[in-house]
Amino acid sequence: MSLKTALIAITLSLCVSVSHAVAFDLQSFDRVVDTVSDVASSLGTPQTKYAFGVKKFFNSFTSYQFPNPYPPAQDPLSRLEFPIDQWFLGTRFTYDSAHWSAYFDSYRSLNRDAAQMMQDSDWEDETQPFQKSVFSESKCKLNRGWLLDLGLNLHPDWAIFRQVSPVTGLRYQYFSFTTHDGYQVGIDGHNMELPGDSIDFEQTFYHLYIGGLTTATINTSGVWQSIPRMSLTCQLDYALATAKNEDLHLLRAGERITRDNTSGHCWHLNAALAMDVRNNMRAKFDVDFKRMITHGDHELSNSVYDIYFSFSGAKVWSDQFSLTGLMEFNF
Repeated sequence: MSLKTALIAITLSLCVSVSHAVAFDLQSFDRVVDTVSDVASSLGTPQTKYAFGVKKFFNSFTSYQFPNPYPPAQDPLSRLEFPIDQWFLGTRFTYDSAHWSAYFDSYRSLNRDAAQMMQDSDWEDETQPFQKSVFSESKCKLNRGWLLDLGLNLHPDWAIFRQVSPVTGLRYQYFSFTTHDGYQVGIDGHNMELPGDSIDFEQTFYHLYIGGLTTATINTSGVWQSIPRMSLTCQLDYALATAKNEDLHLLRAGERITRDNTSGHCWHLNAALAMDVRNNMRAKFDVDFKRMITHGDHELSNSVYDIYFSFSGAKVWSDQFSLTGLMEFNF
């Protein structure tokens, strides 16, 4: 046997071995998925669904600002913007009835440090009320974050609701931030480092929402034989929103705390794509966007110096864009 013939024989032997190994691994994976599917089927009722997955925020933030209550009444006097770009781990539980569905989402933040910087701006020069006088950027960590959503989707057998079904519910959001290791610049040329922790900030949003939901089936049998059908669900809702936040400036003298109590609205759009993996397993991917704008009262207190006063004109707002991947088990 020549050397060339021997090399060809060895190559063919390796290819056969690799193909057998790949086939074995795929069969093993299929068996694992089937086992998980069977176990899941034995745990619930035909009306229940359970999903778990991760959510990632992009280019998202929550902000607040307040005016100067005294002349020249510059608005804003101060503005703070906190980034939200963390990962969240969560679950969704769904109960389906003949003419309605109830669901509950719960997500908890995973990582703390944000890739973006927190920004703090002030317009303190009364002779130039529209000129930003101080600006600082600081690193920001999310100590804790919770996202909860309890909703009800109605789908009675009425012609008016066959295309778009009503949805209503309550949302709760909680964020706890700490900024640290920043740098401040002033228009007067005075610059300074901000070492260590500088601001503790907590914010809570409550939403009471109502909207509509529609679902369409996408036939992909001509494209993906293994995934012959997918569904696309779109939801648009409007919420009455309230926001509460508390800011403790750690670098200021005394225990200087500012609080805002505001109310307003939130627009929310969600688009979710689902595909069958097994008879009772589905992979789901969704795109979600929320815009919240609220107005209300601002108060400042410092117990060390016996200071307390409040005034109106505060604004709290947040843009939140996220992508979510879930694995859902249909019992």
